[in-house]
Amino acid sequence: MGDLSRLAVVVVGYGDPSLLERHTAPVAAALRPARIVVVDNHSTDANRATVRALCDREGWTGVFPGSNTGFGAGCNLGAAAALAEGAEVLLFLNPDATIDAESAVRLMAAVEAEPLLLAAPTVLGPDGEVASAGVDLDLDTGTMRPWRRRAEHPGAATLPWVTGACFAVTRELWERLAGFDEHYFLYWEDVDLCARVRAFGGRVTVVDGAAAVHAGGGTQRAEGSRAKSPAYYYFNVRNRALFARTWLSQERERAWRRGAVGAAYEILMRGGRRQLLHPVRPLSAVARGLRDGRRDRPVRVLESVRELRATTNPYIVQLIETLGRRDDTDVMLFGFARAIAGRYDVFHVHWPELLMTSASTPLRRLARRLLTTAFVARLRLTRTPVVRTWHNLARPDGLSRWDHRLLDALERRTRHVIRLTDQTAPPLEVPTSTIVHAHYRDWFERIEPAAEVTPNPRRALYFGLIKPYKGVEQLLEAVADSPEADLDVRLVGSPTDPDLEAQVRAAVAADPRVSADLSYADDATLAAEIAAAALVVLPYKAMHNSGALLLALSLDTPVLAPDNEVNRRLAEEVGEGWLHLFEDTLTIDDLERALKSVATDPPAGRPDLSAREWPRSAELHAAAFRAALLP
Repeated sequence: MGDLSRLAVVVVGYGDPSLLERHTAPVAAALRPARIVVVDNHSTDANRATVRALCDREGWTGVFPGSNTGFGAGCNLGAAAALAEGAEVLLFLNPDATIDAESAVRLMAAVEAEPLLLAAPTVLGPDGEVASAGVDLDLDTGTMRPWRRRAEHPGAATLPWVTGACFAVTRELWERLAGFDEHYFLYWEDVDLCARVRAFGGRVTVVDGAAAVHAGGGTQRAEGSRAKSPAYYYFNVRNRALFARTWLSQERERAWRRGAVGAAYEILMRGGRRQLLHPVRPLSAVARGLRDGRRDRPVRVLESVRELRATTNPYIVQLIETLGRRDDTDVMLFGFARAIAGRYDVFHVHWPELLMTSASTPLRRLARRLLTTAFVARLRLTRTPVVRTWHNLARPDGLSRWDHRLLDALERRTRHVIRLTDQTAPPLEVPTSTIVHAHYRDWFERIEPAAEVTPNPRRALYFGLIKPYKGVEQLLEAVADSPEADLDVRLVGSPTDPDLEAQVRAAVAADPRVSADLSYADDATLAAEIAAAALVVLPYKAMHNSGALLLALSLDTPVLAPDNEVNRRLAEEVGEGWLHLFEDTLTIDDLERALKSVATDPPAGRPDLSAREWPRSAELHAAAFRAALLP
């Protein structure tokens, strides 16, 4: 038997983790010592936790992207992990498919003897009938025929391809191909891959004596049902046109377009006629597939921010600017006239309550509620999806019943959630992407640098809005209760609560170790304040994710923050010495310990923020917007 230690089996899963138990686990046992790499395209947090536990139990390599990347992109991620671990042959296998050791060895032997070969087994259904043994794509008509019917069409211009449910390639071929084309997301990516194999001088074949069993439809139809999912119809129809645009001459592409409706009908009928008793979802998916297959334009995204001003959150400004530099996304700023009557594909909202509440007078708030009501009605009538970046775990206090109803309506239109950490659990059962908060380094490079400042080794700085939940009063109480502590505590930011403001002013008046600037700090002022501090202290009573924390790290200043899972992971990410943690309520011991550590053992270099680059963040946002448009 061949050396299976050279083999890695790459499985991309989505949804039901039991498929891995039923199919992948027996394959792993049969092919030991081959590596098993499982890519979990995120469906729900519960499913992800189950897949993580299964990978830990079985010793598999788990790859966990922050969202559903699609089949091709998932395969690319899994292949990258397998090759990094030393695999020389990749065997791609669906989570609802199995293969025995003898067949796997035959595939390995075939590709190792011919490194530019893409080799597949005969794929059988659960009943033992042949489901796929190679298919020819007729390049003139777009029809598909099994290889066994080649004699019926002599001289036809065809592309031979094999199903992506199970195939093997060498490291050499995979690296030459650069993996799947991720534009397809789902379906037809295997046809495109076979086209590129031939373009690189390789060959596609079905290996004699090798067989795999594919249950089929494990992620795209309900058990016992012939009907397919809307995603099946949409992507098969849309990607047929995408392939034609990519590979065919203009004459052939026009011929495929003329036959697009007939081809779409054939794809729809794969799900049987009974599904047409409830036709809206399947017919809508087919219609959208036909529409999107004929166009290749950017996604038009309406952002919830009205304008980019000096006081606009830099996170929002950088995101919009970086998205604006992409050619697959058109970004528009919010205005009620545009929102109600304009043309856009997706509405992206950060803090939806601001649509109704960011007005200074009762009359203006009434006008905003009326306009928001009309806007929500437009979203519903036009079936425009909402993408929500989930910043806060709960709605703010002080909202009216009308406000809550409008927020409920917006949540019903939400088709995709973006969260900044996988510790966020949005209450909506919709696809979710985890896109970490990008850094502020680029932002502060724009700021005219102040004169070089030597940090005060005793200074602990709090900056940001001074709100009750941010624990500033606890910081002041800890300092006041320890008059012997040699400290310089500085507060910079606007209080939002009159009582809290009075408490801060009283502390400043009573203790010369405490100073404050209780006003809005522009970026240059903020940078200078952070540069003068040895430590930024964020005494929050509860911290979920914090832009202030990341801002301080972006300016190479250590931070003291609450101990929780999110911050523990961030401390590991950025490197030793940059993020110090305290448990429960901040104490003077926590503060003195962090200051002493920074003084005696300062962290080396700069915090590692390489995973938080803005181009990557914009890429993931653009993918989330596209995903919201999918059936």
